Amino acid sequence: MTPVPNQRPWSLVHCLVLVALFLGLATPASAFPIFARKYHTSCVTCHTVYPKLNAFGAAFRLNGYRMPKETEEQIKQTPVSLGSEAYKRVWPDAVWPNELPGNAPLAVNVKMASIYSSSSDASGNKTIVHNDFQFPQEVNLFAAGTLGEHMSFMAELTHAENSDGSSGTEIEHARLGFENLFGPEHAFNIRLGKFAPNLYDGFQEMWLMTDNGVDSLFNYNPAGYKGGTGILDDAAGIVALPARVRGIEAYGVLNHRFFYTFGVSSKIAPGANAPVTGTDALNSTGSPNGNFNNSTHKDFYLRFDYKFGGMGLDGDTEGVQLPPENWRENSFRVGVLGLKGNGTGIDFLVTDPTGALIDPNGPFHMQDTSYTRTGLFASWTHSDLNVFGVYLHGTDTLQLSSADNLTVLRSDDRTFNAYFLQADYVIAPPFQISARYEKLTPADTSVQPVKTMNFNFTYLAAANVKFMLEYNKQDQAGVGTNKSINTILRAAF
Repeated sequence: MTPVPNQRPWSLVHCLVLVALFLGLATPASAFPIFARKYHTSCVTCHTVYPKLNAFGAAFRLNGYRMPKETEEQIKQTPVSLGSEAYKRVWPDAVWPNELPGNAPLAVNVKMASIYSSSSDASGNKTIVHNDFQFPQEVNLFAAGTLGEHMSFMAELTHAENSDGSSGTEIEHARLGFENLFGPEHAFNIRLGKFAPNLYDGFQEMWLMTDNGVDSLFNYNPAGYKGGTGILDDAAGIVALPARVRGIEAYGVLNHRFFYTFGVSSKIAPGANAPVTGTDALNSTGSPNGNFNNSTHKDFYLRFDYKFGGMGLDGDTEGVQLPPENWRENSFRVGVLGLKGNGTGIDFLVTDPTGALIDPNGPFHMQDTSYTRTGLFASWTHSDLNVFGVYLHGTDTLQLSSADNLTVLRSDDRTFNAYFLQADYVIAPPFQISARYEKLTPADTSVQPVKTMNFNFTYLAAANVKFMLEYNKQDQAGVGTNKSINTILRAAF
């Protein structure tokens, strides 16, 4: 858009929107200004509203942080050469040359939040928090870039201030990528380390414009005396799908339109054998939070999907007429995904919530000896509107043992279903809105489904600074209702 002559960057409209957001009611990000510096381009080249990627940004990520058909002229920061090009011709009599980024490939993302929340239990007791200034709530330090023609890297260190006054620092991502190893361009790539798997491309919190992630998929607790009962908070680290994994993954784009990924990851068990009450469990399989548990069992996952219309998944535009606005296209992407694992040897401690079965020696032991997740993903983009969602079905074989863990009392299969549907709309490049509905039907048939609604208004004050006003309501009959209205400022630099 062409700026109006003599218009000040921080106009009266900017100020009024800022004041309205903070007076109105006063998790990890993925915007990398590293690449804005490397290519001397705006963040909105790749993002509709960060961290959500547009079609070009999605191709850039899958290409190992390289532009489609990238040329040397596009790179404005000259990389540091680690060896002469001539070494390639005499390899293995010389070490293969490589490159380092020309400048320190670091970026910082800061999140400030003002929180209004209320919770009501089944008896109607209500707790309200008015305008809790969480300044800052979270700080992310990123490092990302390329190492020559066929290697890339990404790391994220996150420091979070919790609502109870505690704080913690975690390595959320640390991975190396190896791109275009053989075959047609973009066809075969590998990455390993700790990362958000491509299994969730487009709907994990790294790629959502909203502040709240999809709890129905990523924070459902599958274990319980009669199966999982609902959603736990992030601190519990108990999830039906691991938001991040430690593993090895292969992925690629074939014929510009077909995407595949498959991977294998280790299990990680936080809070091993921590006693709890009710049907909650403080130990999980597949979660990235916690310590290695030396398990020989692995999780296996895969995904296949196809994109009709719009820019190719590798950035190809041949035969496609794209509008000048890079967030717009007319396309439809659909795919299937699956995950399978074995949690034998990792204990959950549970109790019978009815009190009908009590062991005087303490809570019962439970193991998720086999679990599967199968799902369907779809995303439709029409001009300024993007509607996407996932349906997920899960099965867990839960084995219940005595408190001394010597006698198996029962082993049965428990199933759950979850889905979400989200619509994002670009009103104008600085103003965007989003609405999402989620429904989770837990494995424990004695409890009601969990229904969640999430609404977001985002104002991009600049390409790397945004304000969000977000409302979230989570309701489960017989359990209670949680509501929050959050005003959030995020800045990436």
